[in-house]
Amino acid sequence: MISSKNVCGCVWGMLVVLLFMHYGTSAADAQTAALPPGAEMPAEMTLWQMIKAGGFTMIGIGFLSIAALAIMVYDAMMLNVNKLCPRRQYDEVMSKLKARDFNGAQTVCQQENNTIIAKVVLAGLERRNPLDDSAREAMENTARVEVTNLWQNISYLSDIVAVAPLLGLLGTVFGMIQAFHAVPLQSASLKTTMLAAGISKAMVTTASGLIVAIPALMAYSYFRGHVQQITNMVEIYSTDIIKKIQG
Repeated sequence: MISSKNVCGCVWGMLVVLLFMHYGTSAADAQTAALPPGAEMPAEMTLWQMIKAGGFTMIGIGFLSIAALAIMVYDAMMLNVNKLCPRRQYDEVMSKLKARDFNGAQTVCQQENNTIIAKVVLAGLERRNPLDDSAREAMENTARVEVTNLWQNISYLSDIVAVAPLLGLLGTVFGMIQAFHAVPLQSASLKTTMLAAGISKAMVTTASGLIVAIPALMAYSYFRGHVQQITNMVEIYSTDIIKKIQG
């Protein structure tokens, strides 16, 4: 089923693409109109040429882009409520616990032990003692650790969102320094070349940092909602399971 959130995301994506196409076409038309009569349009820079123009800071930005992509793919595969907190497993465990069949509940969790529910239940059953709250403490600690790991995983995206623009800004500073070094030169051709190279480095690194940070920020916001939903389900399920095991 297509949700309204997905529809809004598609609409915003189409609007962004249309805006880029519009401004790109307008810039190209303006550049063509500014050329002298009979002059040809200069060749556009390739991606590799833009990367080389950005200087050494592009290495760090490139590393962050690869890391962000890997984290997004991993989170898209792993952050699934039905995968980490399946309702089916919860119902099976609760039916066993209501019947006081602790061995059966343990067997259900061992058959599918990669879920948060299974880890919480197994931790409680291993420390089950009617005379104290060892089972409750073990289950609460396990749930807390699992949820913290989920939040820690997506926090790497927020770190990339913060660092990528800073690397772009660092490249911008180096580019402007290089451009200002060309001011005292006497040779007009050399001065023009160094000015163009410095400004190109400044613009390329700034744009590259934003290109990495913006998708990472959007992915972080998206996965944050998933983690919050998983956290809520873990709290609800753990509370019910703890009552049954301790009871």
